[in-house]
Amino acid sequence: MDKERYELIRRIASVVAHELRNPLAVINNSSYFVKTKLGASAAKDPKVEKHLGIIASEIARADRLISDMLRFSRVLELKPAPAVLGTVVETALKDCAVPEGVKVKRERPKAEVTVQADAAALAEAVRRVLDNAVEAAGAAGTVTVAWGSRPGSAFVEVRDSGPGFKPEDLPNVLHPFYTTKPRGLGLGLAVAEKIVSAHGGRVAAGNGAGGGAVLTLSLPKG
Repeated sequence: MDKERYELIRRIASVVAHELRNPLAVINNSSYFVKTKLGASAAKDPKVEKHLGIIASEIARADRLISDMLRFSRVLELKPAPAVLGTVVETALKDCAVPEGVKVKRERPKAEVTVQADAAALAEAVRRVLDNAVEAAGAAGTVTVAWGSRPGSAFVEVRDSGPGFKPEDLPNVLHPFYTTKPRGLGLGLAVAEKIVSAHGGRVAAGNGAGGGAVLTLSLPKG
């Protein structure tokens, strides 16, 4: 994607996110008011309770989507410092919601690898790639995280046991707002790519020889 188009998308995302956040807050406050009033009543209507729960759930989902849009649209302000890559990966794994039944494997290097990075931002990038892998792997799938160093660079590689990327999707999976899923904005991998690029690195997407998607985050060595 060319720089001009990317900047246009970034600005549109920022405007839309800000415009949606205020009315969403009003809906949330109104829903809370109704729920409070209903809770004070002796005669509760189960159907009303159910639909208020649906409203709350969808508001939370919309808020997450708006947060993603804002995260994508903001200019990154990194605070680079020496960071142990293994610690960054473990932070990302801790923050990733891994469903019961999904197995996570680690492939650690023989010696720790240090990179010059904003550890919190880099952990977010890895976590977003992990989120994608966990979803693709399915209920009883496997996600493998490998990290280490290669000549001239450090890397984090995330593999999953899912169906992998379709050939027609591969050129676009890192682009903002590109998704093959029925829900979601397609910003997870785009945000990861933005963070890694800001560190002077790159993200590569592909498929493993035995199936499943492979995403590799390459970074300059610290």
